[in-house]
Amino acid sequence: MVVSESESRMKRLAAYLPDSVYEELEQWAGEDKRSLSNLVAFLLEQAIVERRKELKQQEPDSKNDSK
Repeated sequence: MVVSESESRMKRLAAYLPDSVYEELEQWAGEDKRSLSNLVAFLLEQAIVERRKELKQQEPDSKNDSK
């Protein structure tokens, strides 16, 4: 994902997770040799990319609406 200059500023987010989810993420981050914070940011970005794709597929075809 390409980040523009205006998006390069980072925001802080606090989240509460069940212990089991936290432990799983912590293990995954260790396996990928990245911080937990970096892994979670990556996963959230990927979720947004997927959501955008889904929303784009759900858009009505405006070309067919005019007929």
